Amino acid sequence: MILLNIVRYFVGGLIESPLILPQLFATMEAEPAYFATSFETLDWVTSYFYNFMMWLAAVWVYHLVRPVLTGHEVLRSLKVFGLMWLFFASVSAVYMNHYSHSKWLYFWNVLDAVVVFTIVGVANGMLYPCLMNRRSESVR
Repeated sequence: MILLNIVRYFVGGLIESPLILPQLFATMEAEPAYFATSFETLDWVTSYFYNFMMWLAAVWVYHLVRPVLTGHEVLRSLKVFGLMWLFFASVSAVYMNHYSHSKWLYFWNVLDAVVVFTIVGVANGMLYPCLMNRRSESVR
């Protein structure tokens, strides 16, 4: 999980930074009554914790359904991470209808999620067999 979070922030950050984050942050800064744009230590800690839990949930679902999936390991992982992205996007859309701030926030947030769920899904498909095979060999 820690490796996936590292991939999420370092690889994802390289793609998000020029393509999505300027628009996402501009949308947030345009509505300061709704969004805190200057984080303190506790804000960063909770943000990283929430992200960790989201990726943990995706990997857990992957681990549970992996035996019934077909295809290359990366394709299997993308199937699950695609489903988890759909759930994330759906929950975001539900919340979008309950707030009066700009709906562009959700557009940029869901687009960002396409990028990071894809990156983390590919990384998971590449790392999972290596890490889990080593773990199962050490348990024997």
